[in-house]
Amino acid sequence: MRVRNYLVIIIGIIICSISFSIFFSPYQIISGGLGGIAIIFKEVFGIKEVISLVLLSMMFLIIGCLFLNREEIRKSLLGTVLFPLFVYLFSLLFNRVDLSIDNNLLTSIVGGVSLGFGLGLIYREGHFIGGLDLLNCIIEKKLMVNYSIITLITDSIVIIAGGFVFGFETFIYSAIAIFIYRLMIDKINLGIGDNRSFYIITSHAEEIKKMIINELGHGATILKGKGAYTNENRYIIFAVIPKKDYYKLRDGIKKIDSNAFFVVSSSYEVGGGK
Repeated sequence: MRVRNYLVIIIGIIICSISFSIFFSPYQIISGGLGGIAIIFKEVFGIKEVISLVLLSMMFLIIGCLFLNREEIRKSLLGTVLFPLFVYLFSLLFNRVDLSIDNNLLTSIVGGVSLGFGLGLIYREGHFIGGLDLLNCIIEKKLMVNYSIITLITDSIVIIAGGFVFGFETFIYSAIAIFIYRLMIDKINLGIGDNRSFYIITSHAEEIKKMIINELGHGATILKGKGAYTNENRYIIFAVIPKKDYYKLRDGIKKIDSNAFFVVSSSYEVGGGK
């Protein structure tokens, strides 16, 4: 792995640490994961968040060593070590700076965006921030369940526990933050697609193909298909176009064949071809 990749991971951990220290810990908004557990432990047991982060990180790392392979453990080491360290350093820094925000909704939104941005950078490099990520990996490996579903479940358990400790209002703000940071993770990992993929089922395939090529200046592929219900042979046109031409193609399809059925999706990456 190149130095640049490690640098991106460290920047992501720093952003997560700053987000936790500024937006989540001071306002008792549950961030999900290990940070959320540390906030709950501070309220219930009076344990400092940094101590909880260190002890829980080590515990999950030991558990991970029992169930995960060396490569999976290696991908979580930076986060396991650096996240508690940076949280400690930034807590000392921000304790001396007045960053008070009176709007908890704004805090949860900005905190969710910043946390999601940091986690997205870490995940994009194939690494984890440690803690509950290791537990989620173990569950994924043992139960063969989608990782994103597991993280949603574990995050939900943490914020529900936080709701019991801090009240319903905290639960709502925490849920908003988690929704936003999960959305940000997807955007950082997949990007915001600059292209749109069209799948067009029509009886006027030739006219629509000519319109795509001659009027819009893009290529298209015609596939043969059969309706599952009608059992009729139909043509399917597949085309990837820039999003600036979305409305031109959509309106052109309706003009040529008002009965055409089409599906549009965002294309995060397009490669190959001419």
